[in-house]
Amino acid sequence: MFALSQHAVAFAQSQLHQQDRKWPRLPDYFAIGRTTALALHTVSGQKILYPQDREISEVLLQLPELQNIAGKRALILRGNGGRELIGDTLTARGAEVTFCECYQRCAIHYDGAEEAMRWQSREVTTVVVTSGEMLQQLWSLIPQWYREHWLLRCRLLVVSERLAKLARELGWQDIRSPITLTTMRFYGHYNNSHNRKP
Repeated sequence: MFALSQHAVAFAQSQLHQQDRKWPRLPDYFAIGRTTALALHTVSGQKILYPQDREISEVLLQLPELQNIAGKRALILRGNGGRELIGDTLTARGAEVTFCECYQRCAIHYDGAEEAMRWQSREVTTVVVTSGEMLQQLWSLIPQWYREHWLLRCRLLVVSERLAKLARELGWQDIRSPITLTTMRFYGHYNNSHNRKP
């Protein structure tokens, strides 16, 4: 069983609870990253395998436990849409894959100019992006003038080389990838300690 987000875990848990059912004990459990693994472990009580370094599909698929899976069944808990890499790769390795779309992601509509002014006034200079969909929405949200004079000048932290390539195509120059948990902690600490007013 694969959990691709904390939201998928929360919505699946809600459905199980409503039906007075528990998480099964037999399958192996996998999560896209540490936080999702913790959420899944908390509700299921099971051991969860997840990539220790980068929390992306490509690294999850490198786990030794996922190399010889021909004839096994895989259930993927996720939101609607998104990448098909995990399902496609597991299928290519001989697994029978079923998707369970636990929730529907919907874009929130913002006033792009207002958001850009608010973020600028808060001196936002670094943006973290974890999906291609998120990156495209951010780029589309911000009007062209703010995009050229502020957004594309921000440092962009992304989780994969695939996102870094997309960001370069959209016009970003200062891109940090692949981002690790350590890098995020450094930037969080750095920004918090250097943005304090005396």
